Amino acid sequence: MVYGKKIENLKIDGKPANYGVVNEKDARAGAGIMLIIGIITFVITLFMRDFTLLTITILAFTLEFLLRIIDPHIAPFYKLGSLIVKKQRPEYTGAIQKRFAWSLGLAMAAAMIFISIVFQIRGVVPFSICSTCLLLLWLETSFGICVGCKIYFGLIKSGIINKPEVTPACPGGVCSIEK
Repeated sequence: MVYGKKIENLKIDGKPANYGVVNEKDARAGAGIMLIIGIITFVITLFMRDFTLLTITILAFTLEFLLRIIDPHIAPFYKLGSLIVKKQRPEYTGAIQKRFAWSLGLAMAAAMIFISIVFQIRGVVPFSICSTCLLLLWLETSFGICVGCKIYFGLIKSGIINKPEVTPACPGGVCSIEK
C-alpha cells in the first residue's frame, strides 16, 4: 500500500519518482485556507476573549490533519485548496515527508484539544502553540517551506529515522539527503 498517489513514469528533478506523491500546490493552498481561518480565530480569541471559535477551529484542524494522514484527498481544506489551484500545473513531491509534517500538525492540534478545550488553560501555553502553528502555516503558504519536511529529513540524516529505500523528492529540492 502506497501513501499518496503513485504516478506511472513520473520524474521529479530528472529522477524517477517510484513512490507516493502529493501535489505541493494543493498542500500549500490548503495551508493557506487554514492560515486565514487560524488568523481570524486567533484575533477573535485574543481581542474578544471569546473561545467558541477557537474550539471549533481546533476541532476542524484536528480532523483536517487526521484525514491528511489517512489520505490527503479526503481532507476538506486540502480538497478545497486543490479545487482552487486545479488549473495550475502540479508540482509533485514525496508524500511520506508531508505525512510526517501533518503528523506534527495533528500533535499540536491534539495538544490544543487537551490544553484549551479539556483543561481550559488560557495564556502563554496555548498562545505559543497557536503562534507556532500559524508561523508554520505561513512559512508553507508564503515561501513553500515545509518545516516538518525539513525535520523529517534531518531525522534521517541524524540516523533517528532509517533512510528509506527510495528517497522521496523534497518540495523545491531544498532538503535532499543526497549530496
